[in-house]
Amino acid sequence: MSKRTITIESYKDALEVFHWATKRHFQLWFTGQTHTRHRRTEIVLVRLVKNKMAISHLYQGKLIYSKKRSLSEVVHGLACTECLVRFYRSNMDGTAVPEKYFRGLGSIPEWGIIYPKGTMLLFEFCTKSNFYYTGNMRGKLSAYARNLSKIEKKFQVKAAVVFVLGIDRSAVERYVGSLGGVPPRSEGDRFPLDPFFFVDYETFLKVPFGNQLTAPIYIWTDGKTYPLRKEEK
Repeated sequence: MSKRTITIESYKDALEVFHWATKRHFQLWFTGQTHTRHRRTEIVLVRLVKNKMAISHLYQGKLIYSKKRSLSEVVHGLACTECLVRFYRSNMDGTAVPEKYFRGLGSIPEWGIIYPKGTMLLFEFCTKSNFYYTGNMRGKLSAYARNLSKIEKKFQVKAAVVFVLGIDRSAVERYVGSLGGVPPRSEGDRFPLDPFFFVDYETFLKVPFGNQLTAPIYIWTDGKTYPLRKEEK
């Protein structure tokens, strides 16, 4: 645990960008480890729920927390938070942006992270059922192709969109291979300007904690895999 006390405001800020989260998610977000109990997190979460600044729900034997999310979103929400924490801990120079700040821009990612060099990671999680819902994925991709410039203009960044999908690796590979009809952002747009990357959730979770940006697991629209950032030597 850090010697510096983590403020209640910091927990409230985390709740803004988290969907549903366990105590483990808060502890990883603030300390990067979970091998010991984190009393500060336990105390603050109880206080936030008591003061109606957060809600809690017993899920699979553990309490989970949210600012104001539907119980129908628990599975999806926990996955969004799991991925956020792993990406954030891969480069803590980034600033997390909650879903609500994308409203009105045509496409609403689960969250975003802005990095100091003027880049932004936008995140989409899709459960297996949502992935196979007719037209869902193609609609999202087409919408981003139309709207990504609005997001980039608002935040003054160059953005890429990462889709983490709740299907097996081979299904992701087949899907990416079928994307020839997705509209490009402009004539001749290709890597690294083509903004879409895809990975299955199982592979994503197997990457050692803190290496999510540099692991070469993300399938680009040429069918090959790349990291989202090169490792610093």
